Amino acid sequence: MSSVDHAKDLLVITCASGKQASALLPYLVKQWRRLRLVCHSPASEERLKNEYPEAEVIRTDLGLPKEPERILKDAAVIYHVEPPFAHRQAVMGFNMIDAARKVAKEGTFKHFVYASVLNTQLRKMIHHDQRLQVEEYLMESELNYTILQSTHFMFLFPVAPMLDQENPVYMANWNPNVPFSFLALSDLGEVGAKVLNERERHYAAQYPLVSDGPLNYHQICGMVSQEIGKQIQLKQKTYEESVQGFLMRLFGSLDVDPESVDAVERILLYYNRHGLIGSSNVCEWLLGRKPTTWLDWMRQEIAQIKQQHQ
Repeated sequence: MSSVDHAKDLLVITCASGKQASALLPYLVKQWRRLRLVCHSPASEERLKNEYPEAEVIRTDLGLPKEPERILKDAAVIYHVEPPFAHRQAVMGFNMIDAARKVAKEGTFKHFVYASVLNTQLRKMIHHDQRLQVEEYLMESELNYTILQSTHFMFLFPVAPMLDQENPVYMANWNPNVPFSFLALSDLGEVGAKVLNERERHYAAQYPLVSDGPLNYHQICGMVSQEIGKQIQLKQKTYEESVQGFLMRLFGSLDVDPESVDAVERILLYYNRHGLIGSSNVCEWLLGRKPTTWLDWMRQEIAQIKQQHQ
């Protein structure tokens, strides 16, 4: 039986305005009475306050060494999401774990849920190597932890532009023949809520999370083409175009610290040759159902887009 007290336990969620937290929060707000939502920008702060008026919202920079102690004051659990490709990302994780250890010694902290990535052993990708270091540090911290290892997200495929364009063209960031496994945000949100609510059952667990795949982008464009009744032309960007596009999407600028640029460059090189592959078995076990297929997600996405345009 879980020790979770939904009325008293303080749950902290970092990067609370991001995609992962946005998928998680709908499963939590009706049960958890004490939420502390952590974000970075004034716009995110305002949106979270409007959307979750009962929650405490903190705007901060997770890269500041002392901020984790303030973020985790009196907390019972943290769902820790880190900004993707952030400068000194591993140190960010170390600092949060150290703060959790301090709070645990004071008697309130009970569970550290770390949002990681699939196959952190693939150390050629700096992004994965940093997450691997944080996972190791967390395992040796003597905290009760759960590690959620997400694969490539389905939402990254731009369904709306394919619907809008008369002659749709998808510009792939890497070799479209290379297969990937995919995760639906809704599946991740449901799994995250299950882990938080059941607590002890998931201590010391690492969960590789995959909804569907492996699929390559020729197969994906074929499915979308059939569904929207328009043939999608598939082209591949140059490596330089892909790097610049990633940097602009992540940071809104090409003037980015060298460590973040290196991480983006490495992951694109790796994806172009190897992709990212995993099994959906663990996700199915956690959900108690078949995970969302790429085809199901795409149909839901198309239906929502069409409804918004009515």
